[in-house]
Amino acid sequence: MRLRLSGALTYRTEYFLGILSLIPLLEIGAAKGLGWLTTILVVYIGVPLLIWSLLVNHLASFVVRLVCRFRESSGHQYYFERQIGMPGVSRRLLRDVRVLFFVFLLSALIVPLVTSVSPGNLVPVSNTFIYVAIFLLAVPSSIHVLLWTLEDSGLRCHNTTRVTVTVPAQWMSRWLSSAGGIGAFVSFAITMGGNLDRALSLALTLFVSLLPSCILAPTLFYRRLEPGIIAKLRQSKAAMTMAQLFPQPILPSAPIVPSPTAPTLRAQKGPEETRKT
Repeated sequence: MRLRLSGALTYRTEYFLGILSLIPLLEIGAAKGLGWLTTILVVYIGVPLLIWSLLVNHLASFVVRLVCRFRESSGHQYYFERQIGMPGVSRRLLRDVRVLFFVFLLSALIVPLVTSVSPGNLVPVSNTFIYVAIFLLAVPSSIHVLLWTLEDSGLRCHNTTRVTVTVPAQWMSRWLSSAGGIGAFVSFAITMGGNLDRALSLALTLFVSLLPSCILAPTLFYRRLEPGIIAKLRQSKAAMTMAQLFPQPILPSAPIVPSPTAPTLRAQKGPEETRKT
């Protein structure tokens, strides 16, 4: 009971920030009626969680089976290290920011391809941007969630040549959320707004609209769904096979010096000291 309570408290910051950022949307939904309020909660939070619960569970098991299947050609050793706790608050918030950047930038690239972007149709294009972003959060962003679930499960890659231990495909998560394409969103916002002031206002509006999803949905996933996926993954048949094929690397340690025994102490003493005893 105490462990469960302490685990819930570790997510208090994310819950507070997520609910705080959700208040403007809740006010809009409440003003338009209960139907709008329900739609906001279901679309912004429920849909990503539902997709992640279906995709990440199967994809994580598939990745582990794939590692065991192609173990000979990979040139690396994979194993599950002992879990010492879940990532801290700052690390989880950094993940949320990466997802937010990923959703923003990719939406800015896709929306101009599916609709005409101009200051005259600001409201329809903004709605399209939100719908595209929610879809990207639910489906493509599941790759982020998958990689972080594998990291939290303790899956590690041991490069026997370089003698290094890393998180598998960690570079992919950084690459997917890189800010290299931030110019695409800036150009999109300026095109929609017509000038820099309106572009900044639009960017802030879209940011406020998407921030609750990018905080609350991952937090609820880490708190409610990820522990069960990790437990199932570490106890799977593929994980047991991996443990037999790839033993956990043993780090070099200082040699153990045995404590001297009674005969050894006598041998180390001189003959005069032995007679005295």
